[in-house]
Amino acid sequence: MKDLRSLLLREIEVELPGLKVRRLCLHRHLPEADALEDHAHGFCQVLCYLSGGGTLRAAGEEIRVFPGAVAFLPAGVVHGFREAAGRRPLSMAADFELAGGHGFAFAQLNQSETTRIRRELAWLGRMKAPDAPEVRLSAASAALRILDIQLKAVGVLPREAVAVPAFVKKFIRLASDMDTTENSIARLARETGYAPDYLNRRFKEVTGLTLIQQRDAIRLERAKRLLGQGLAISEVAGRTGFDDANYFSRWFKRHTGVPPSRYPG
Repeated sequence: MKDLRSLLLREIEVELPGLKVRRLCLHRHLPEADALEDHAHGFCQVLCYLSGGGTLRAAGEEIRVFPGAVAFLPAGVVHGFREAAGRRPLSMAADFELAGGHGFAFAQLNQSETTRIRRELAWLGRMKAPDAPEVRLSAASAALRILDIQLKAVGVLPREAVAVPAFVKKFIRLASDMDTTENSIARLARETGYAPDYLNRRFKEVTGLTLIQQRDAIRLERAKRLLGQGLAISEVAGRTGFDDANYFSRWFKRHTGVPPSRYPG
C-alpha cells in the first residue's frame, strides 16, 4: 500500500489442508501518512503491531492497539488504522486463505510470544536467495510458526495445555507481589530458591523469556491496569516498583511506544 514502506516481503505460497499462505510482510508506516483508509481483502489477514500504536477500525469496532496487539481479519472485513502520536508503527501482515467461518478476533500477545515472532522475522530478514527451493521451504516453515502463535492467541486455533514447572510459577507469583518495591532479580531468584544465573538460564529454556523480561512484562501489565483506572503516574510508578516517576515514564514509553500520560488515551 502507498502509505506503507515494506521492510520485508516474502512470497510464501505454501498450501496445507484448509490453509493456503500467500505472503508475509513487515511494514513501517510512512511519515507523511498517519492513517490507512478503510479497505478490505479477498483473503484472510493477521495484523500484528510490533512497535508504535494507534486505533484499529475493524468489523464496526474501534480498538486501541499497542505493541503486541494482534488482529485476525476474515476475508471481506473492512478495516483501517489511524496511528497515535509518537513512534512510527511497525506492523506485520500475513495474507492467507483459511477454511471455516471464523469471525474478527483481537488479542494482546504476551512478551514471550512477541519475542518469538520478532526472532522469526529477524531470521527471515537475514535469508538470502529467496527463490532457492530450500530457502522457500525454510521461509514457509517460519511463516507457519508465526501464524501458529498468532492464530492461537486470537482463538482461531486451540492452545495446547502446557505443564508449567513449579519454579516458573513461584517466580511469577513473587514478581507479581507488588506490595514491596524490592523486586530485584537477585531477591526474586533467591526467594525462588536458585542462583540468579542458573534460574535465568532454566527460566528462558522453559518460557523463552529472561527473568528481567518476565518481571518487566508483569510490571507493564500492572501499570496498564492502574493507568486505565485513572491513577496518577507517580502512584502507578510506586505501585509497580519504581522509585522515580520520570524513569518509569521513560521505561513505559520504551515498552509501549507511548508515554503513560497518553495511555489509554
